[in-house]
Amino acid sequence: MGFFIEKIPTPLSPNRDGPFIKEGTGFSRIFVPTYNAVIGFIFLALTASYFYNLHFKKAHGEKQPLLGASAKAPSKATLTYRRLRSVLLYQPKGRYSESYGTMSVIAGYLGLNILYLFVHNSTRHVTIFGDRLGLLAVVNMPLLFLLGAKTGLLVQWTGWSHEGYNILHRHCGRVVCSAAVLHVFFYSLACPIEVMVHVTTIFVALLATIGFFIILISSIAPLRAKTYEMFLYLHVYLVVAILPLLYFHFERVRPYVITSAVIFVWDRINRFKNAHNVIGRTTILSGNTVKLSLDVHSTAREIHWKAGQYVYVSVSELARQQAHPFTIASPPNPNSLDLIIRARKGFSKSLFLSEASEHKVTFHGPYGSPPSFEGADRVILLAGGAGISYAYPESIELASATGHYAASNPEVDFLWVVPSRDFASWVDLKEDYNVDFKVWVTAEQGRPDIKKYVKDSIIAAGPGARVCVGVCGPAPLVRDSRNACSEMLWEGNNVAFYSENFGW
Repeated sequence: MGFFIEKIPTPLSPNRDGPFIKEGTGFSRIFVPTYNAVIGFIFLALTASYFYNLHFKKAHGEKQPLLGASAKAPSKATLTYRRLRSVLLYQPKGRYSESYGTMSVIAGYLGLNILYLFVHNSTRHVTIFGDRLGLLAVVNMPLLFLLGAKTGLLVQWTGWSHEGYNILHRHCGRVVCSAAVLHVFFYSLACPIEVMVHVTTIFVALLATIGFFIILISSIAPLRAKTYEMFLYLHVYLVVAILPLLYFHFERVRPYVITSAVIFVWDRINRFKNAHNVIGRTTILSGNTVKLSLDVHSTAREIHWKAGQYVYVSVSELARQQAHPFTIASPPNPNSLDLIIRARKGFSKSLFLSEASEHKVTFHGPYGSPPSFEGADRVILLAGGAGISYAYPESIELASATGHYAASNPEVDFLWVVPSRDFASWVDLKEDYNVDFKVWVTAEQGRPDIKKYVKDSIIAAGPGARVCVGVCGPAPLVRDSRNACSEMLWEGNNVAFYSENFGW
């Protein structure tokens, strides 16, 4: 007879085959798949909105005059709209807090899953509840893989920042892994584990659940930060192992497993197609930082990028099968694509400590849909430390007489906060770039009042002016500048905000 058997030898519960259980699980298997239609509709709406704003919405042309009609107080409808944006933009203090807008999206996503979990009295029996949890884990998997794709599909469709969809990816992953683990737990209340391990289709699911549990534990923020390299390896290899195990678990899950596998393979193929093998040269900078300069002429294909885009970088001699995202720190289309990398742990530390100054580098990209500041009267760019990677090329692009913003030529207010004066050598702060590069050295001047600085700069732009704020740096810098914009929006000012946070 062998180890495995085809059917469970004992009933899962006295009422395992009761009509209300059959009805409950039957309803779940019809109702839960509608979840994907809801998610699909949301993404379709977001894509349509982004496409409209990108191609059809009337752009602000010339600068608005500071006197006359544009200097009037905003209409009641406009003020209400800006105050709504103000509330959504605000970010409370807290290490893991996000803006109210981001938290609203996360709450909406979690709320939708809770609705699908409990609707139609799913708690009548552990079997019904366990079945519902398993279905929820599976229907979220294609979304999880789509959010985790590194080739920027969602960025192209929705215009989201890498930070934005990565936050959703983490929460979606927690839902999938938690639901999968709880699915097994509640089924174990109806059928002992020692019985389940002898059933082929259930045994493979138990193995998959172990993988989900390891991913869930390793993704806890403090642990992920300490063992990020290990987390990356576990993340990829366990996902590859989980998919075939789930395929053989239950016939109804196969369409979702196949869809997830297609997204995964599609992402890998696109990485291969977008990959460039180049020579990279390192320059050691102050503050445990290294600049990696990629020779864009050492590849057969031309490489073009826009300010604010990012690439994924691999150096196989230092870290095999790892691709790390870095914002491009050089203006578009020079002879070299530069990356500024702070040495922390793993790959970045190995690159910093390497005795070799030249490496064979593979990178894929560029990716990202950075915001357009076209039509802005003033653009405030703020950077903290390595956040200069975003602010520096953006400032050069904005001030260029022949670039994308040549017609509108907005004023550029640039502030770079660094620990010591020698950090200013990281980039070329030439006066002939027509940018007033202000460098704030905390060792000499103390910490700047970012909120006051941003507010003063917005006020200085004049009444009725359209002001855009772009910031990249540590969390406190991003939060203070975000909240300053939130407060100015509440007062009726025309302010747009964009940020890139450090972290994973």
